[in-house]
Amino acid sequence: MAERMEPGLVSAVLPVHNGARWLRQAIDSVLGQTYPAVEIVTVDDGSTDESFELLSGYGGPVRPYRQKNCGSVGLVRNAAIERSRGEFLAFLDQDDWWLPGKLARQVAMMRSDAQIELVHTAVRHFDDASGDECPPLNPFSRPEQISGDCFEELLLGNPIYNSSVLVRREAVDQVGMCDPANPGNTVQDYDLWLRIAAKCRCGFVAEQLTTYRLHRAQGMRDRRAMLRAELGVLLRIRGEAWWRSDPRGRKRLASLYDDLAVACLEHREWREARRCFQNAWRLDSTARRMVRYGASRLPGPMVNAVRSLKCRFGR
Repeated sequence: MAERMEPGLVSAVLPVHNGARWLRQAIDSVLGQTYPAVEIVTVDDGSTDESFELLSGYGGPVRPYRQKNCGSVGLVRNAAIERSRGEFLAFLDQDDWWLPGKLARQVAMMRSDAQIELVHTAVRHFDDASGDECPPLNPFSRPEQISGDCFEELLLGNPIYNSSVLVRREAVDQVGMCDPANPGNTVQDYDLWLRIAAKCRCGFVAEQLTTYRLHRAQGMRDRRAMLRAELGVLLRIRGEAWWRSDPRGRKRLASLYDDLAVACLEHREWREARRCFQNAWRLDSTARRMVRYGASRLPGPMVNAVRSLKCRFGR
């Protein structure tokens, strides 16, 4: 952690890798905050574009560091946290940005309740291709439910966007930073929110003060890896017997296994898809899941042929 912590200071933690296309908007949104005490601690993870040169040109409150590529966003965030000095840590991805009053609203909420250690905001979605706002990724998401003593609710789904979060440094001191044992780059933040929520209260600002950018590079993520990592985190926190004992828990795990099965089918991992469909059916035995599990026992090419016909005729 930091050698010297400055009370009242917000450290914006910004990991960077080949983000020159978006970085200026992200950084300018931090510098444009109405909250006056802000530093930007950014660690460039071996970019091959002009990201580091762009960062170095700012000076002032922007503190850029560079390292060899490690390929883990969680580790890069940790490196930035270790170099930060703020009482508060605000997470920002290189392709997102904030509205001017974000930090002021979050810090005010924390100062109004000493038990709140994490505050997140509502998020608007921006389609990079069209240049317009767009519907949310999950229209059924309810981020407002992640407020107060919300650990059990957070176990049932993660509606928190990384770039919307402000945490007290002391909370991270207590529970630890991003866990490098979590594989890939998809669940380190969720795992951190869970560890904080298990010990502290959370707050939610209902205004859309964070902008999440959707762009084609995000499609490069391996959905199988993301879902496996999320399952791993949940089963590490609570054993499968606990999940089976609660109706909402069963539906939560069953839904993850369903999604993982479909992702495996898309990569022709027939056996793994069959196992996941079976797990989903055993956890939450709906007629639909029984049909999907039964269909998955057909030869792999036949399964994909059925899926293609279903997509073609919209059923």
